[in-house]
Amino acid sequence: MSLTPQSVTACPHFPFDPPAEPLSLSATHMQLQAQGPVSRVALPPGQADAEAWLVTGYEEALRVYRDAGTFERGSADGISPFIKAAPIIITLDGEEHRRIRGLVKAAFTPSKVRKLRPQIENLAADRLKTMLAKGEPADLAEDFALPLTLSVIGHQFGIPEADYGRFRAWNEDIISVDPDAHRTAPAATKAMVGYMVALMRERMQDPGEDLVSVVALNAQAAGVDEASAGLLAASVVTGGWESTAGALICATHRLLTTEGSDGESLYSQLVAEPALIPTAVEEMLRVVPNGVLGTTQPRRATCDTELGGVQIRTGDLVIPSPDAAAYDPAAFPDPARIDLARTPNPHLTFGNGPHICVGAPLGRLELQVAFELLTRRLPTLRPAVPNHELEWRWDAGFIRRPRTYPIVWN
Repeated sequence: MSLTPQSVTACPHFPFDPPAEPLSLSATHMQLQAQGPVSRVALPPGQADAEAWLVTGYEEALRVYRDAGTFERGSADGISPFIKAAPIIITLDGEEHRRIRGLVKAAFTPSKVRKLRPQIENLAADRLKTMLAKGEPADLAEDFALPLTLSVIGHQFGIPEADYGRFRAWNEDIISVDPDAHRTAPAATKAMVGYMVALMRERMQDPGEDLVSVVALNAQAAGVDEASAGLLAASVVTGGWESTAGALICATHRLLTTEGSDGESLYSQLVAEPALIPTAVEEMLRVVPNGVLGTTQPRRATCDTELGGVQIRTGDLVIPSPDAAAYDPAAFPDPARIDLARTPNPHLTFGNGPHICVGAPLGRLELQVAFELLTRRLPTLRPAVPNHELEWRWDAGFIRRPRTYPIVWN
């Protein structure tokens, strides 16, 4: 890897130690951003790539996402500490990526997703009713967020509710950081794809409006084999529920434990001003990290290029950090301040460019509906335990969230 005058100083080891405050960036992240938008980091030993460039500047991260010709995904897949994701869609590049993504892209346009609001509202209301009947204290994770987001995407695909548990188990095996993950993850992926292929064959006998039928029909029309189509459907399901649930849990925690200018919690501010919820959701997406690493998947440079004043050489690894970019003052005025009315708010939480999260409109809507319901029905919601008693899942997958989040409301 090339070295430049600004990068020959200390080379911190990535991944960094967890932050003292679980919903903050690590101190190393912040220090590197203060030094410049692109910094050299050392990767875990035992692999061919010893170093990478960590991108913490907003404009620089945006370019990495958008310039897929210069920064490709596929050849950077599986670099430690990231999971090996191949052959799912996030590892594809170019025309193959566009072809596979096209099987489902039209189903997640903002206009299509808006029509799902009544269904999501009903699912959220049913889940809240069950949680309230169970009584205090409840676990926001297991009693509301996780089952809600899984049921939303499950209904989209027409997956029988009796099979939701299987998808949870498969997902946990796939994203596990356990030493046995090299064995359990491929087995879980194979089982999940096999399930989806069987469901697609069944739906093709009498196609409906569910996304399994849509993917199957589109794959047939585009000449995409059923294994690739089944893998796409399975990856959208697994990728779309725990990340949204984690965002809901962590955003709730941030809102409940952060004081506004009036001395009350930011959650109380939303109770009093529900019209702020859409922009508040965007601000939570900006300031609340969703992954444990504080970054998204790495890219590899296909040619020599300059990025943020650093010379990137062909073959160099580049790791964009949307969480750090969210604190770039050039893009966000007073970035450390949480502003529930911040507009515009061009955060990179969902990525950007060709690989932007296909389910972003759905995730946004789920969060909006959830906070509309919670603030209306549970205006006095609060944590049931102090912050220091929360156990965070730093070693149990790649989604940042506490293992449980006990709450009370009376």
